[in-house]
Amino acid sequence: MATFLLLLIVCLLYCCISATVALSTHPEISRRDAMTSAAATTAATTAAAWTIASSPTIASASATGLASKLSQRDPAQLKNSVFNIPPGAQVYPEFMRGQWDVAMKYRGFLFPSTTISKEKIVSNVGIPGFQKLSIAQVGDVGREVTKYRMNIDKSTGLDDRITSLSTSIDGHLGYAAVKEVLYNARENPNRISIDFVPNQTRNANRIELFCNARESELVPASSSASGKTVFVCSEYIRQVTFGLSQEFGVARQVVGNYAHFWTWRG
Repeated sequence: MATFLLLLIVCLLYCCISATVALSTHPEISRRDAMTSAAATTAATTAAAWTIASSPTIASASATGLASKLSQRDPAQLKNSVFNIPPGAQVYPEFMRGQWDVAMKYRGFLFPSTTISKEKIVSNVGIPGFQKLSIAQVGDVGREVTKYRMNIDKSTGLDDRITSLSTSIDGHLGYAAVKEVLYNARENPNRISIDFVPNQTRNANRIELFCNARESELVPASSSASGKTVFVCSEYIRQVTFGLSQEFGVARQVVGNYAHFWTWRG
């Protein structure tokens, strides 16, 4: 029977999309000011996928929705189900569409478990977030500031994951490490393959990402505490990382499960 530790560590990140930088780099974009915050929640490496049944369709705000759970700032609220329906691609709202330069700032971490000691958690280096590239989107969790690009299609609302992942990984590592990102949202929105330049990274030659669930919610300005339109979304990810091992001819393989939670304010 597969066992896993739920919500062992939450890495809190603060992301800011700078309207000034975006305008200077992409003059075709009208002035928009968006503030974002993100929490990448990690769970222990498991033999079974950590999944939740959900739909990527943008939902309206509700008392029990994702926005309400995130506003409580309680990791215990961010639970998932063992049942899973393959989700569709995430569609972003109108105010997020276009080209953005993103700055991601590290704000700290917390250990939400009341039954597992901090010492036991930190002794397990296989937990996503402890090693570089164990969370692909946040390749170096403790890096103070990382800049990358997001391109969200103006007509479909789909994120160009090839651009966002490759620039985020290279930005976190501080050098050009990504050789190729393979992704097609229409054919299979739940699998991404990342190949690295040979001998450029210590922990990964290739990464396979499998999205088990997505959820999103749009909170209108009239209903948000900030008075701004708020969009929240989440992804539950299973990551398989392949790298060099000490055994000749056998690739090192590490499986980790974690989730991203993003809050975007328009």
